[in-house]
Amino acid sequence: MIERLNQITLSDFIELSCGNYACLLSDCKSMSESTLKEIASKLLVEYRSIVNPSNMKAMVMDKEDMLKERAKLLSLRICQALVSLGFYDDVRQVLGQLNVDTQNMSDEQVISKIDYLLHSAIFEQKRNEERRSEEHKGNKVTPEQIRSSFDAEIAFLMTFFKMSIDSRVINAAVYANIVHQADVEISIRKRST
Repeated sequence: MIERLNQITLSDFIELSCGNYACLLSDCKSMSESTLKEIASKLLVEYRSIVNPSNMKAMVMDKEDMLKERAKLLSLRICQALVSLGFYDDVRQVLGQLNVDTQNMSDEQVISKIDYLLHSAIFEQKRNEERRSEEHKGNKVTPEQIRSSFDAEIAFLMTFFKMSIDSRVINAAVYANIVHQADVEISIRKRST
């Protein structure tokens, strides 16, 4: 069973990118679809982090922001529940962790502040979800487009480095590093001209 990027040939990785998870199996072992998807996702992330590390950092930061939004909403909903039970000291403590100063606020002002923050957080989350869905709307590519993209990239790299790349022999990790190296060299050349 393939678990690391350097264990899969580029040819099989391209198939994996197209959604063919069977290429992860070896020796006719069977695995659940969810396990195969999890391993495939891990390999795709590993590949992308080698090819374009800064893009991966941005993606991780976006996921972190999404989790922070959800945590804030959950905290504010918990505050609403605590208010309904009359636990205003606990509410003030939670709001303090959200960087909200409640020292000089009456209980009614705290309730009003929670409502305002909750509505703002819901609006912000919906706006960000719409932005994310718009960004990903046009990103559905077909397996043919994926294969064609890899073919064009392989052809470019063979010309750029004047080398032969056999997708049935080279592993995906080495190929990812070649792509990254080409990107670095092109960036250096652009800066020097």
